[in-house]
Amino acid sequence: MSIRLRLALGFAAAAAGLFAVGAWLFAATLSAAQLRVIDSQLTAQLATAARYVPGTAQPAVAAIPGDYLVQVINAAGQVAGRSPDAGIVPLFSPRQLDQARQFPVAVTTTAGQEEVEESLRVAGAPMTGHPGWVALAATSLETYNSTQSHVVRGLAVGGGVFTVIAGVGAYWLARAALSPVERLRRQAAAISVRDGDPAVLQVPKTRDEIAALAGTMNNLLSRLRRALDTERAFVADASHELRSPLAVLRGELELAARPGRSPAELTAAVGTAAEEADRLARITNDLLVLARGDAGRLELRLTETDLRDLLGRSAALADSRLEAAGVTCRVDVPAGGRAHVDPDRVRQAVDNLLANAARFAPAGSAIVIAAREDGPDLRIEVSDEGPGFPDAFLPHAFERFRRPDGGRSRDDGGAGLGLAIVQAICTAHGGQATACNKPAGGAVVTMRFPGAIR
Repeated sequence: MSIRLRLALGFAAAAAGLFAVGAWLFAATLSAAQLRVIDSQLTAQLATAARYVPGTAQPAVAAIPGDYLVQVINAAGQVAGRSPDAGIVPLFSPRQLDQARQFPVAVTTTAGQEEVEESLRVAGAPMTGHPGWVALAATSLETYNSTQSHVVRGLAVGGGVFTVIAGVGAYWLARAALSPVERLRRQAAAISVRDGDPAVLQVPKTRDEIAALAGTMNNLLSRLRRALDTERAFVADASHELRSPLAVLRGELELAARPGRSPAELTAAVGTAAEEADRLARITNDLLVLARGDAGRLELRLTETDLRDLLGRSAALADSRLEAAGVTCRVDVPAGGRAHVDPDRVRQAVDNLLANAARFAPAGSAIVIAAREDGPDLRIEVSDEGPGFPDAFLPHAFERFRRPDGGRSRDDGGAGLGLAIVQAICTAHGGQATACNKPAGGAVVTMRFPGAIR
């Protein structure tokens, strides 16, 4: 069932309920008003009841037949006097007569035989000067019942018409209100992931909730488009990076399989193939780390870690590479500094930063690894004295497969995943990595780990 139909039925049901309550109140109020008028007329007739008391000095004057009936009931509960057509049976029951001997009473009752019963309104009151006697006055409720029947039928017909009109009107209003949503749905359904143009929905100029929904959907579609473009670029770059070592590995294996190769040539081919296999393994592991980071499943084993020992091991591991580049490494960490981090992941990030710095730091310079408390947080910086990051590269430094122009060759740089992994590790710790250039020259990469200091 559509929303329009549900809204229409719900509104029609609510309208019918409200109309029924209003109709009941109107009918009840009208009935009470009519009965008050009738009771006041009957009260006036009770004043003439003394004329029907036997032995009264006043002559009995007959009421108009069919208009009002008057009875005088003695203390024994018998009709002592009456108007024509009033009958000899008291119009009140014994219990009602007992009440009427004490205070005025007005009730609705029926009189006549079973085949022809007539609804009557009867009023009774004690007679002054005749203790225990009761005066009764009655009149037919035919006009009252007819009026009530006409009112009820009119309200029923009017209620049905009102409910139908309310339901149709609600359906029309719901259709008009939801038509922009249906338009947005058709536009969204027409969007294809293969479309070259950005997916944009037409935003109504109404400045209402529908326009806000369209704007939100446009933002969502834009984010999805960017994520899709990023994923496509990631797959393309990964394929490109994996294709090169695979091609070299295949070529070396094909050359090694040729007949007549010397042992030295075979050894060189196997060594080259092993290097390319190692490179493939590194790229695959890096891609796995990034994929887990994107999914929020990068596992961390947080422990109390001595920062000087941790960063010192990273520097010691890079000694051979730094010595080959003619660069030294200095670790600047206060004694006793400890942090609640994953030591393996932090070392992986620092190792990536040291590898990058070693490629660009000039011979004879020093790379500095510094760790400091920043309030309750931990800040680790790796800086060098090289040329720094190109200005155009800084906004994209932590994007995957992004490398500065000087590091695009396989010999000069890696796959462009090192800084992306650094950012993924910081994000997994709840922190962030930033990159900048020092005023005097050189690059600085800062990793911030919120709440890591214990």
